[in-house]
Amino acid sequence: MAENKYCTYPFHEIYSDNSSRYRLCCFAKQNKTIEKYDAINTLPFDYFMSDEMEQIRQDMMEGKRIQGCEYCYKLEDAGKLSPRLTKYKEKFQQTAHVNKIDLKLRIGGSHCNLGCYMCMPVNSSFRRKELKESGIDATWKDTEELVPGIGYSWDDNPRNVSTRRFDEIVDNIIDNIDKVGNIKFIGGEPIIIPRMWDIIDKIPDDKAKNINISFQTNITNLYYKNHSVFDIRDKFKSLSMNVSADHYGERLSWIRYPIDVKQFEQNLIDAKDLISGIACTVSLLNIYDLFEIRDYYKNKFNIDVNFDNIVLNPSMLSCKNIKNKDEFIEKYKDFKMVINELSKDRDDAEIKQGIDYCLNLSKYRKIDFWKIFPHVANESI
Repeated sequence: MAENKYCTYPFHEIYSDNSSRYRLCCFAKQNKTIEKYDAINTLPFDYFMSDEMEQIRQDMMEGKRIQGCEYCYKLEDAGKLSPRLTKYKEKFQQTAHVNKIDLKLRIGGSHCNLGCYMCMPVNSSFRRKELKESGIDATWKDTEELVPGIGYSWDDNPRNVSTRRFDEIVDNIIDNIDKVGNIKFIGGEPIIIPRMWDIIDKIPDDKAKNINISFQTNITNLYYKNHSVFDIRDKFKSLSMNVSADHYGERLSWIRYPIDVKQFEQNLIDAKDLISGIACTVSLLNIYDLFEIRDYYKNKFNIDVNFDNIVLNPSMLSCKNIKNKDEFIEKYKDFKMVINELSKDRDDAEIKQGIDYCLNLSKYRKIDFWKIFPHVANESI
């Protein structure tokens, strides 16, 4: 097996985005040989076992570069670590065969109760509503090639599967349930998405005992109508929740507006045994405080924080644009993905655009941005 271009994900995971496109992973751009397949015209297991996917897996084992995987290749060519060589390699063992499969399908829709300032609008209904009502121009497109989300532009719209198609996909999952090892629900905010609970309910109890469930969640809710995350824990082999939180206190409340911080923290306490960790997405507004964020959640809740998620697009919100980067590169030398981003060139025009965007968003929210993030003012001078 040629490991230099091998990635575990095409052997282990079926992924679709909120535009119903199948991709090799969430970082991959579309591969031309599989772009004809989407969740609307092809069932997930038919796509995964297609001749085209089989050829991609074969090419990987022969050490060939795969079109669509440029994000990882370019990082590696620059001597940096990539998801392929870090978290993807750690998650799965290498294999030449398709075995137990992870499902990571955004077929439930993008309903969300938060408008995180860096979130792609295609992934959040609240985000789209806020941008539309505020009149903020969110149609800029990023020229950076190293962009996850296949270069999503901020004016992309979600393309959901119909109710009939959703039912057909669920049937396809149930028909192949013995091949499924893990199901990861993402959104939107999965806990408040009705279709997520439809899938949970339709998986037979005897099969559920062999399946691990995970959420990427803002954990603002633990209950939805007559459902509870604690019921999932009891039905399935395991449940783990990776919590998205990019700061604490009033800075969290701005970044993940309009989160109820008090309720959020109470939910951390109530669901502590189900939480695998906190994923902090590193951006312009929290790059100064990563140690403080880590210590806050560790000391108060005994929950670990990781900093593997980085805002790359739009690059105007990237931490690469801060001043005195050498200081931060030394400070965060153990956070490899953060160092990758900080190592890029600063762009004065981008930092101005990013701060102007934050100020316009704050004006719409009727919040004093400078009171919460006074240190950011120095970045545009």
